[in-house]
Amino acid sequence: MANHPPGRAAVVAVAAVFGVLALASCEKKDDANKPSGIPPMASNSAAPAPLPTPPPAPQPPPPAAAEAPPAPEAPVDPKAAISGSIVLAPARKGDVSPSDTIFLVARRIADNPSARGTLVAVKRLSAASFPIPFTLSARDMMIPTGAFDGEVSLSVRVDKDGDPLTHLKGDVIGGVPKIKVGARGVKLTLDQLQKEDESLAGNAPMMGGGAPMGSAPMMNPHGELPPGHPPM
Repeated sequence: MANHPPGRAAVVAVAAVFGVLALASCEKKDDANKPSGIPPMASNSAAPAPLPTPPPAPQPPPPAAAEAPPAPEAPVDPKAAISGSIVLAPARKGDVSPSDTIFLVARRIADNPSARGTLVAVKRLSAASFPIPFTLSARDMMIPTGAFDGEVSLSVRVDKDGDPLTHLKGDVIGGVPKIKVGARGVKLTLDQLQKEDESLAGNAPMMGGGAPMGSAPMMNPHGELPPGHPPM
């Protein structure tokens, strides 16, 4: 069979194939010569250091506990007290001023009727208005170690100088010679006058306020005055 030269179409096809291969080869060379991609620049500025944590604010001190109010005193047992009122006789109104001090005194009954008994209790009151209600109990004892009981004498005095150890002429006085602890509704009338000045401090030097120096220790632990001392 005789060989025929390739046709034109075949030549064109072969040339096209070589052209594609040559183009692909050129593209690969161009890709090889391209510089590689530039990596992102690292940041030269370091991240700011975190601010130091501030110390915790000092806690306010806990509120101070409120002081508990003082416990109320137990009510006075009426059987261990003497209660009543002090009245001023109309004839003595001009002898008493509202600023005067009143002393209510309880004493033990003395064996000698002419002597004052041992001082048991004293209450200081004001002559601002009459009648003056009072309650005398163990709370008013000079030395609250014994019982406030039995029979006592009561005396009341409008004291012009406010000193229980000085009784001045003209002081208005009153009282009852004997009464039993537990009595209620007792009426003490200020209707008499002190006849002369009297000092229960003896010759002790007087301080500026009229109180005798060292007058507080004059009683012994039993509430009694030393021998020879004028009784209150």
